Amino acid sequence: MFNKVVEDSLNEAKAARAELSKHPAIFVGEKGKNDGGLYLSNYANCLLNRQIDIFDDSILLLENDRVASACTISRGMIETYSFAKLLADKISKILTNSEGPESVEKALDVLMGFTNSSRYKQTEQKKLDKGIIKLGDIYRTEQAKYRMENMLASSEHVMNALRALYKEEMQHTKEKESQFEITYDALSEWVHPSQTSIFHNYVPETHLIPTSMGKLHFHDGAKAGCVRALHFITDSINIYNWTIALANEMTKRGRKDS
Repeated sequence: MFNKVVEDSLNEAKAARAELSKHPAIFVGEKGKNDGGLYLSNYANCLLNRQIDIFDDSILLLENDRVASACTISRGMIETYSFAKLLADKISKILTNSEGPESVEKALDVLMGFTNSSRYKQTEQKKLDKGIIKLGDIYRTEQAKYRMENMLASSEHVMNALRALYKEEMQHTKEKESQFEITYDALSEWVHPSQTSIFHNYVPETHLIPTSMGKLHFHDGAKAGCVRALHFITDSINIYNWTIALANEMTKRGRKDS
């Protein structure tokens, strides 16, 4: 029964994936000067492409019984899906609550925070500020130097996106605990060195686990977690289409102004 539920869920996810295709992404630059929506549609393409890659690579690993690696990669599906969803939600609220060119500028400001999100660069800025490193230590473009000197690097922490996802789920289910969070945390045990990823994974005597449904193999439970994460792809196209509609609205408002 357990494996049948997992298999059905995986088949749903595979069917959704079959309907998706990657979209080309570009360096917008001057092309977006009079088309703010192009920045958003381009980033939406990148987000969808990443979800497709995560799905395909995870399936490849699962089908070759590389469960530990599949768990490590499939966790990224929850992160990327929630990241895309949070971005669309923030842009939507801006466009709903403000009008004209001002709304486009506000939306672009939020979008740039997501696009340029880099904890690494943010950490480098702090090192520069403390005198630990100097701008001339490694080669940087003039734009990169300017951003470093003016502390412009940002980091949209993925936990913000995950918390928003968990909160929305619990509002819908009326439960006190998020099943999405449970799945994410379980997969995180595989991502990091832990009892799960090291001891249990490599000690066969620990693999049969007593449950209310009888004995469950350790790796079957892990595969189920992967599938729950990969199942988010069934909604990826909805988030993508929503984001593209928001991008079109940004473009329209910008053209009215010009």
